[in-house]
Amino acid sequence: MKMKITPYVIALIILIAGLFFDRQIVSFLAVNRTDFIISIMNWFSFFGTWFIVLIIMTSLFLWQEHKRKWILPLWLSLGISFAVTYGLKLFIMRDRPAEALSNSLTSGFPSGHATAVFSGLAVLDKEFPRFKWFWLVFALIVVFSRLYLGMHYLTDVVVGMVIGYTTGLLITKYIEYQKSFMDF
Repeated sequence: MKMKITPYVIALIILIAGLFFDRQIVSFLAVNRTDFIISIMNWFSFFGTWFIVLIIMTSLFLWQEHKRKWILPLWLSLGISFAVTYGLKLFIMRDRPAEALSNSLTSGFPSGHATAVFSGLAVLDKEFPRFKWFWLVFALIVVFSRLYLGMHYLTDVVVGMVIGYTTGLLITKYIEYQKSFMDF
């Protein structure tokens, strides 16, 4: 089973940078906020929630009948990554940055928004490769919105991205493996 290494190398580099500069990044963004960009980032942040991602992605797979078989893997990716993320949130209990623009009932590590928007990326890449780049840009904007709004540190969102993407990738690879095994 061949895994894509490049995204993980990039994530590791960013994660290491975040370990040293988490607080400085949040402070820099907080000082440079504008009301106009805050409203845009709130919009992206809203559309990066678990429920909205589930609706958007499921609708996309319902669009073409022969792609409906990937709805269950999509839901598994979202569900498993959700469980991992919220398990880690309960276990680690990392406070959110003091610069956060709103209150949250959950702890900050890892980012649930980052996990949600990245959990379907591998499944989307498998069945809708043309949309992958659109979704990747959207997902990165959602992740940035969480930083800009002060809801997370860089390490929170990077770990969320890795959890989401890895879950989707493992499920996709497993299904491909099962399919190739059944073809014999």
